[in-house]
Amino acid sequence: MRLSLDRASLIQVLVIVMVGFTISFFVDPRVRVLPLMTSIAAALFKLVLRGRRKAIGGYEVNEDLIYLVTHMYAVSTGRPPNRRLFMLDTWAGGYGGYDSILRRIAILAVDWGYGFAKAIRIVVSELRNKIFRDFLLRLGELLNIGEEPTRFLDIERRALLTEYQAHYTRLLEASKLLLGVYTSGVSSAIFIMITFLIFIFLFSIPPSMVIMVYIAILISLSILAYILYKVLPRDRVTHKFKVKIPEKIRYRSLLIFSLASSVAVGFVALNMFKDPYLAISIAAVPLVAPGLYAKKVEKKIREIESFFSIFVRSFGLTYSMIPHTPTALASTLRSDYGPLTKYLRRSLARLNAGIDPKVAWYYFIGETWSEVVRRNVNILYDSINVGGDLAKVGTVLSETTFRLLDIRKQRVQVAKAFESTIYIVHTLFSAIMSFVLSLLLVFNNIIMKLQSVNEELASVLPFKPMMLDVAVSFTPIFIIALSVLNAFVIKVAQGGMYETLWVPLAILLAAGGIVMYLVSLMSTSLFSSITGLAGLMEVVPG
Repeated sequence: MRLSLDRASLIQVLVIVMVGFTISFFVDPRVRVLPLMTSIAAALFKLVLRGRRKAIGGYEVNEDLIYLVTHMYAVSTGRPPNRRLFMLDTWAGGYGGYDSILRRIAILAVDWGYGFAKAIRIVVSELRNKIFRDFLLRLGELLNIGEEPTRFLDIERRALLTEYQAHYTRLLEASKLLLGVYTSGVSSAIFIMITFLIFIFLFSIPPSMVIMVYIAILISLSILAYILYKVLPRDRVTHKFKVKIPEKIRYRSLLIFSLASSVAVGFVALNMFKDPYLAISIAAVPLVAPGLYAKKVEKKIREIESFFSIFVRSFGLTYSMIPHTPTALASTLRSDYGPLTKYLRRSLARLNAGIDPKVAWYYFIGETWSEVVRRNVNILYDSINVGGDLAKVGTVLSETTFRLLDIRKQRVQVAKAFESTIYIVHTLFSAIMSFVLSLLLVFNNIIMKLQSVNEELASVLPFKPMMLDVAVSFTPIFIIALSVLNAFVIKVAQGGMYETLWVPLAILLAAGGIVMYLVSLMSTSLFSSITGLAGLMEVVPG
C-alpha cells in the first residue's frame, strides 16, 4: 500500500515519536525502551490507518458533495452542453477534489471521444466514495439516453440533503457518548492522581514518577480529544480568501497584545504574590479579550448567513425579471438584510463603477468572511454566466442554505451542556488536587520534624520523608496543559471559529488557578488550627 504524507500528518507522527522519546527519560532505565517502542508503533499504526482509510474511501455525504450537486443543478437550468455540467467554474473555491473528477470525466467524454456514460464508468472504477460513485453512474445513464438532467439533479440534491441531515444527527448522537467518555476520563484522572500521590507517600516511589502520571493523563485525554476532533463535523464559518478583512486584522492585533499582556501580568503577579496558581488566574484575564471579539465576529457572520438565504431568493426572483446584475441588486436592496446590507451596498457601488463583476463578488465574499456566502456566490455567479434560471437557482440556494444552517443548530444544545460540565469537573479537579497536595505536605513535614527530633522514633515509622518539590513544581504546568486540552475539546464540541477558543481557555485557567490558591489557603489554615503546628505549613504549593 503506497503512503504519501502531507505536512499535517508528518507533524503528527513526529509529535507522537517525540512524546515517547521524552517519556523514556523519566522511567526506569530497565524499561526505558518501552515508551519509545510504543510511540513508534502508534506512529506506524496511524500511517497504516491513514493509508487504509484512503484506500477504502468515504461512504457518507458531506457539504462539499451537496454543494457540488447544487452547482451542477444551477448550471443545468441554463440548458448548456453536457460538458458544461462537468466543467464548473469554481472561481471562488472547489469542492474537495470532486470537481477535479468531473473535469476528468469531461475531458475523457469530449476531448477523447468516449462519451459521458463510458467516461463515467472508466473514472468511477477508481473511486471509493460509494455515494458519489453511484450518483455519477446514474447521471451517466441519464445522459446516455438524452434526458435533461435538471430534474434529476434536483432530486439528487434533495436526497443528499436528507441523507446528510440523518448522518449529522447520527454524529451528534455519537458525540454525546464520546463527550460523556471524555468527561468521565477527566473525573477518573482526579482519583488516579490522588491515588498515585498517596502511593508515592506510602511506598517512597521516586518523585519523577509524578511527571510520568501527569504525562500519561494528558496523553490519554489527548487521544479522546483527537477522536472527537475527527468524528465531529468542522462546521466551518470563515473562508480562507486572501482579502484584507478588518475584523481579521483587529483580531490578530488584539491577540498579540493580549498574549503579551498575559505573559507580562503573569510574571508580575508571580513576583508579587509568590504563588503560581494566583499568577495563572491573573494572567488568564487578558486572554478573554480576543476570545470575546472572535465571538462577536462569529455571531455577526452567523447573522449574515441567516440573512443571505433570504437575500439570494429575492435576488434570484428579481434577476429572472430584470437580467442585469446591478439593476437587480439595487432593486433587491430596497429591503433590509441586517448586517449583510452594507456589504451588498459596497458590491453595488463597485458594479456601478464598472468593476468586473467577478472582482466585485470576490470582494463581497472576502468582506463578509463567511464560508456559506462563498459557497453560494460561487454557484450564483456561475449560474448568471451560463444563463441559468435565477428564480429556481435562488430558491434552491436559499433552501439548501437554510436546511444546512438548521442542521447545525442541533449542535448548540449538546455543546452547552458539555461546556458547563467541563467547567464544573475542571474546578473540582483543581480543588481536590490542591487539597491533597496540602495534606501530603503536612504529613511530610510532620515526619521530617519527628526525624529531626528523634531519629529512633522516625526509624520505626513506616513512612519516609519524600521530595514533594517535583510534584509541587510541575502541578501548575499540568493545570495549564489540562486547561488547554479541555478548552480545545469544548471548542471541538461547539464547532465554528476556533479563534473563540480563548474564552473557555481563560475561564478554565482563571477558575483552576484561583480555586487551587484558595483551597491551599483554606487547607493551610485548617491543618494549622487542627495540629496547632503552624510551622508545619510553611511549605505550600508553589
